[in-house]
Order: sequence, then structure tokens, then C-alpha cells
Amino acid sequence: MGGRDRELEVAPEWWRWATENLLRGVSEGAVSEQLQAAGVSGAQASELLSAIVRSPIFLAARPFARAARQQEMLVRLKQRMASNALDPTGIPRRSGVSAAEFRDVYVAGNMPVILTDVVTRWPAFGRWTPAYLAEAFGDVVVDVTTGRMSDPDYDMHAAKHTQSTPLRDFVARIEAARTETNDFYMVANNRVLERTRLGALLGDVVLPDGYCAAHRLLGSSALWLGPAGTVTPLHYDTSNILFGQVYGRKRYRMIAPFETSLFEGARAMYADRDPEQDAMSPVLVKDVVLEPGEALFIPVGWWHHVRALDVSISLGINSFPFHNNFDWYRPSSVT
Repeated sequence: MGGRDRELEVAPEWWRWATENLLRGVSEGAVSEQLQAAGVSGAQASELLSAIVRSPIFLAARPFARAARQQEMLVRLKQRMASNALDPTGIPRRSGVSAAEFRDVYVAGNMPVILTDVVTRWPAFGRWTPAYLAEAFGDVVVDVTTGRMSDPDYDMHAAKHTQSTPLRDFVARIEAARTETNDFYMVANNRVLERTRLGALLGDVVLPDGYCAAHRLLGSSALWLGPAGTVTPLHYDTSNILFGQVYGRKRYRMIAPFETSLFEGARAMYADRDPEQDAMSPVLVKDVVLEPGEALFIPVGWWHHVRALDVSISLGINSFPFHNNFDWYRPSSVT
């Protein structure tokens, strides 16, 4: 019987299994032992392994497989070290963080932090309430997302749920809600600051020197307004964001980019898992409530799930005085 005939006697799944294990760094001897234990003869196993390792496709794949194993080790190291923190599920609250420390420790380190003395300096804090917005800007027609509860992918399909309404009517709808609801919400994609005279609200935002580029606030900020119960599903962004909580509270569940299991089944930048419904272990979830007057730094790539615990007004800012466009970071889309 010729060598080609003997090759064909080995089931295709064993070819695939042997190739995968060799690329994972398993020795030829160990792979051969497993093949023979499954009924493949020693001669067949030897010829099979020889054919695999001589294959041009295998030789081309080997350096990529080696790099993947190295990345797996790095990911595992980061996961192990993160679990050693005194409060692995918390996010530090800091005040007095200089622009240099903010950039060197939290931005460069890709670490979230809650800043307790940033929003409290804004004229917006204590001024922005639903009643104030309705009184000062009630006639402004704004886009909002509605009918969210009829669509399980409401956040991905925000455009088709967009409706225009006077801000006064939207605030009245929020105030009329007697229970928590996720059905209507003013979100970043509505871009009300850029498209309406609500952009004047940014005059109430005073940022520490060196934190953000104040002259670019109008094109790089987003206003969020909605009732208690609004939910933004678990996702990541391709820029760093400073999220100021002006009114009400929001609960954040955050997961580091090195928890790579979340990429499985993800669509675009949205995970197919829900921290409120699914068992997330062994993924490490940081779980915090952002209080009024606090600002959360969300580093690029960090997964986050957000639920409003109260009627809420928030401002997201990504106009940092350094490079902040990482649109190439889309690992969940890699095939």
C-alpha cells in the first residue's frame, strides 16, 4: 500500500486534531502517542506527522501560532495579576489627580478611575436638572431614541428608533414615568449638542488644565438624558472617554480588554453576554455606582454595561489633548 493510501486511511478529523495540537506547541511524540491510543498505527502516525510538519501551509502558520501562544500567556498573566488587587471588583476614587498623573497613570496605563472633584467644579453641577433643561431649552427640537424595548438590539439599531421631539415634551415624559423603563433615552448617537442650540450647555463645563481640549468640546461631547432604568448593553469604545455624572446615579459594570473570552460571539463592539443576566465567572467584573458629581474615566477598549438607577443627566467627553482615535481596535470583528 502506498504512502498516499495510508494517509487517506487516517480520518480527516485526526489530521485536523494533530495539526491544531502541533501548532499549539504540543510535541510530535505526545501527539503520536494520542493518535496511537486512538487506534492509528505507529507507521501511520509517523507519516501523518511528517506530512503535516513539511506542509508549506503548516510552515506558514507556525509563526502566527507561536505569536498567539505568547499573547495567550500575556493575557493569562494580566488576568492573574488583576485578581490580586485588594479590591479586584472596585474602581479607585481619587481627587487632586494632576493632568500629568491622569495621563501617565490612567491613560497610558489603560486603567479606569473615578475622579471625585472634576464634575463638582462645573457650573453644570447643581444647575442641570430636568426642570432646568425644560425651562431653558424646552422649545429646542431634539432627536431621541424610542421604542427600545421592542428591539433586543436597540443600541445597535439606534438610528431606526430615532424620533424628534421638543425637549420640554421629552422631559415631561421622563418625569411621568412611574417605574423604571428602558424604552426611551437621549443617547450619544442623537448628537443633540452639535445639532441644536443645546451646545450652549458646554459653557457650564470647566475642565482642569491639561485634561481635555476645551476648544473641541462641541464636536467631542455627548449628552445623555433619560429615566431610571435605561440600559446601555455591554460594549467597548474605540476612544478614551471621560464620563461626567451631573444628575442621578448610574451603575457601571466594567471588564478589562484582556478578558478575551468576551470576543466570542460578539457583534461589532457589543458582547453577547449580559452582566445582569449571565454568570460572568471567571471573567473579572468591576462593579461600581457612579454618584452625582463624579467622573468616570473609561479607557479605550474596556467593556462597560451601564444602568441608570435614577433619572439621569450625563456628559461624555473624548476631546483629550492627545491621540484618541483607535478605530483600528476592533478585535471582536476579526475572522
